[in-house]
Amino acid sequence: MNQADKGATPVIAGSSIVDLRMWFDESPWRIAAGWSALAALLATGVAPAGLGRQVQTLLLLFVLVDPLWGSIWGLMSAPETLPSLQRSMQRSRIWLPYLRSGSPAARLFGMDGPSILALIYRVALPAIALAVAISLILHPAALWLTTAVIVISTAGWLHQQVESIPVRLLYGLVSVFLPWMLVILVLGAEANLTAQLLLAALWTCHLWAAYLLQTEDTKHLGLALLAASQIGIGVLLIGLRLPLWLVFVVLFFLPTWLAVYQNQSLDRVRFWWLAAMLLTGLALGSIA
Repeated sequence: MNQADKGATPVIAGSSIVDLRMWFDESPWRIAAGWSALAALLATGVAPAGLGRQVQTLLLLFVLVDPLWGSIWGLMSAPETLPSLQRSMQRSRIWLPYLRSGSPAARLFGMDGPSILALIYRVALPAIALAVAISLILHPAALWLTTAVIVISTAGWLHQQVESIPVRLLYGLVSVFLPWMLVILVLGAEANLTAQLLLAALWTCHLWAAYLLQTEDTKHLGLALLAASQIGIGVLLIGLRLPLWLVFVVLFFLPTWLAVYQNQSLDRVRFWWLAAMLLTGLALGSIA
């Protein structure tokens, strides 16, 4: 036994059946599903006293739209970002005659190599099952929206084979529009419903534009869509007779165009986009 083997740390299996680990994915100060749910909550105009009686519902909402929906989307749309599961799969494989190495079933379920079915079974299925369970507890509409997330995430995976699928737009739907819709349906906040849907759609387009800007081929389209979504938000606030709120929203949009003028990365202004989204939700909630 060489010196490296003597110092090797033994691999200890996890203590749980389903291994659930959490971390911040990139910076938390950016438009994401959890913040979209908060913006929608502010837009409903529900009084703090009313929210105090729905703490459990709100916590389930956050867990569903952010960690769970985000996990489903991340696995299906970008499975290559997952750590290798082969060692775990080899360690825990079930030794049955029809799962022998080299058999068709072993190849199908990824026992002898990488397989999307193996990833779905070992990673996506637990997240989907937990999301469905929480949806059943939360609200009937949550189940339909969770199904929509699964379908959209599958389309995101197919983007690897079909480039025409607008994966960035799908990301915007999972991160902004669907969480916003869920808050409206679960809380029954139908006041200013048209304005809420318009605002959610505009912020979805805004996030879509932000990701189009990351690719040189779609940079001009991204800039045009970004400008259109910000102008649309301003027009919506004017139409709702909220000029004072518009002043602060415009101030939060200014760093974007300063960065564009200086040819700098827009990653540095993502916090201001988040602040503007929460502010527009608060503005809409002020007239609810």
